[in-house]
Amino acid sequence: MPKIVDHDERKREIVKSALNLFSKQGYHNVSFDDFASASGLSRTNVYNYFKNKDEIFHYAVQELLDTLSRSIEDIIRQQDLSLAQKLQKIYQVFTNEIEEGKYTPIILDLALRLKREDTTIAEALNETAKSLRKKIELLFAGERTLLPSPRVAAATTLFFSLVESSIMRSLFTDSAFIQKNIGSILHMLGI
Repeated sequence: MPKIVDHDERKREIVKSALNLFSKQGYHNVSFDDFASASGLSRTNVYNYFKNKDEIFHYAVQELLDTLSRSIEDIIRQQDLSLAQKLQKIYQVFTNEIEEGKYTPIILDLALRLKREDTTIAEALNETAKSLRKKIELLFAGERTLLPSPRVAAATTLFFSLVESSIMRSLFTDSAFIQKNIGSILHMLGI
């Protein structure tokens, strides 16, 4: 009897292997043969799922962003948490993997590639990033009693600046300082 293959699961396995390769070696140093070897498949089999390395890279990044988005939505729905607690949890979602330096090279590769290229994939990733920002903005806006309307955009920008700063900082040190002081940051915003 032929083996039944879950194609979505196989695709996720390839992407998981690819994320590890990208994080260890960087985008330009990984070949299609590396993907095949790391995922235990033949090169031809990997081609059945992805056309090229770019497609794997963008799919992997989109998966990371989608996972972030789902996690943020789950946190926002938690009615028993204060705004500060929600922001701390959301910050942790953004930075947990990054603090370990696991995905920092991927994020930096992506940022550099998107700066140089203007592709439809880049536009799709940009839309997902905008959606993440909008979720945080709506979280702040929903706390009208704590944060006046004119400060919502500033608070959102500050929060994402902290996340981006933590990503860069993770190259040299951990971002625990910001996590420990997120309450002070909220106090600065008047929350």
